[in-house]
Amino acid sequence: MTTTCDSCPMKTYTHVPNGFIECLPCSVCDTSDGLRVKQACTLTSDTVCEPLLGYYCIDLLYNCKRAMKHSSCSPGQYINQTGQSFISRAALIYIAGSYSDGTFCKLHTNCESLDKTTISEGTDTTDAECSDRPPSYLLTLILCLCGVCLLLFIIIIVIIVMKKNEQNSGLNLVATQDMDL
Repeated sequence: MTTTCDSCPMKTYTHVPNGFIECLPCSVCDTSDGLRVKQACTLTSDTVCEPLLGYYCIDLLYNCKRAMKHSSCSPGQYINQTGQSFISRAALIYIAGSYSDGTFCKLHTNCESLDKTTISEGTDTTDAECSDRPPSYLLTLILCLCGVCLLLFIIIIVIIVMKKNEQNSGLNLVATQDMDL
């Protein structure tokens, strides 16, 4: 009697000439393991898995069987090397004059160069906070109003002093006329 061969059923394969009684089961790329299908299973090849975006492969025997989430950097650190499918990423301490929210290192905002006032200086984990400066015409307007008020005050004082002097001159004139009589 001769050997007869049958095609492998769905979700099974054989990749070499063999004497198997049954085909091998196709690998499953499970998202809970951080995996997705890179190449679907065929009659002659197993499923090829690859890590999900943001994951890297940790079990490389023949095929990626498990993956881990890339490490994330803490505030005050930045991503020095972006992770790839088979390598995690490295975090480094921030550079002076900059900050990081755990992603990339960014220079602190220079409020003065934006014609703004610095409310708070930046730290290693936060950016500098800026606010709009009062418009320059506002200072000119305030100074002009103060000048006008001062001028009005002086004019009022001069008028009061002149009226008192007139009254005193009038009293002196009446007193002099009374003495002449």
